[in-house]
Amino acid sequence: MQSFHVNSFGAAILLSALFMGLLGVLVIAPIACIEFTWNFLATHVCAAPVINPWQAMLLYLAVACMVYLFGWVQIEIKTGTVE
Repeated sequence: MQSFHVNSFGAAILLSALFMGLLGVLVIAPIACIEFTWNFLATHVCAAPVINPWQAMLLYLAVACMVYLFGWVQIEIKTGTVE
């Protein structure tokens, strides 16, 4: 059987790459999709202004807050004791 050893620097690089990939999938990709969709559809359908990535991020956060406030997604943290 072959074993695979990773030193601490390699583990730090691997974890940071994993974190950045997760950040890209969960945050940056939806913001890019929101910006592209808004700038492509809203400007052609009605006279809406073009938005930048920061405004797309605020729109993403506003929609996330509305989803949470309407109760469509509930976040619960429960703790318990192990006997």
